[in-house]
Amino acid sequence: FQILDSADQLSAIKRLCKAHQWDDERYPPKALQWFISGCKEDGLRPHEVDVPDAETGRKVEAYRLYEEQCTREGVVDFGELLLRAFELLRDQEHIRAHYQHSFAHILVDEFQDTKSLQYAWLKLLAQGAQSALFAVGDDDQSIYAFRGARVGNMADFVREFDVQHQIKLEQNYRSCSNILDSANVLIAHNRHRLGKDLRTDAGAGEPVRIMQAASDFAEADWLIDELKSLYREGVGRREMAVLYRSNAQSRVIETALFNAAIPYKVYGGLRFFERAEVKHALAYLRLLENPRDDTSFLRVVNFPPRGI
Repeated sequence: FQILDSADQLSAIKRLCKAHQWDDERYPPKALQWFISGCKEDGLRPHEVDVPDAETGRKVEAYRLYEEQCTREGVVDFGELLLRAFELLRDQEHIRAHYQHSFAHILVDEFQDTKSLQYAWLKLLAQGAQSALFAVGDDDQSIYAFRGARVGNMADFVREFDVQHQIKLEQNYRSCSNILDSANVLIAHNRHRLGKDLRTDAGAGEPVRIMQAASDFAEADWLIDELKSLYREGVGRREMAVLYRSNAQSRVIETALFNAAIPYKVYGGLRFFERAEVKHALAYLRLLENPRDDTSFLRVVNFPPRGI
């Protein structure tokens, strides 16, 4: 089978809607994608989803048709991989027993980013009498709820596995106390935390400043002024960095840097396998392996442009 990334999954759902002449304004493909992914993250097949109204029923129908289409074309998405792994361990006792006895120690990192299904899968693995489970995470750093992450898994883990000893890493070696004190006060507003108090021996440091800009362009202009000011004060350009939360911010900042004749390097940015030319090359290889893969066919049939 081939694996669909999120872009290919959306493309497959769009084809499905077009084939069945569904109104994409009433049932946007992106919303259907979220619904299908959410069902899989909850461990639910189409026949297991609760249908309280006709609209939900239509989404469940889309889920069923999408599963049939994926089976026909020999492709799976990421949620399907996880769901099948969970179902395999849940339903096949001999396979479950094999893996339970294969691992004496299980380590989970970034535990605050795990999904409900991942936690359920983990519990199946850890049921063996010989298993020792160790989880590392920070419930104050959980920011992926929109991708299905469930921070409550951490509290459930403490309760369900009767964790007697929690190790809290509260000393910070990178930040000064002004930053940590600000973070502590802000994070304290969150409810249902496991709780911690960050501290440092690095001193107070510079005060935290907050600047609210009218637009992303105004923000970029302010950044340029700050960089120029630091440079005039003798700070080397190699000592300056601009951190941004979303790649969408990069274009405006890069344009401002270019217009101000300030040299810069972008670290990270678009991941290699998300670049169009790489996805096209992979699509050709997938077609060679599986001629039934319509998603890959539609990606490359007119690339390079052939007037099709």
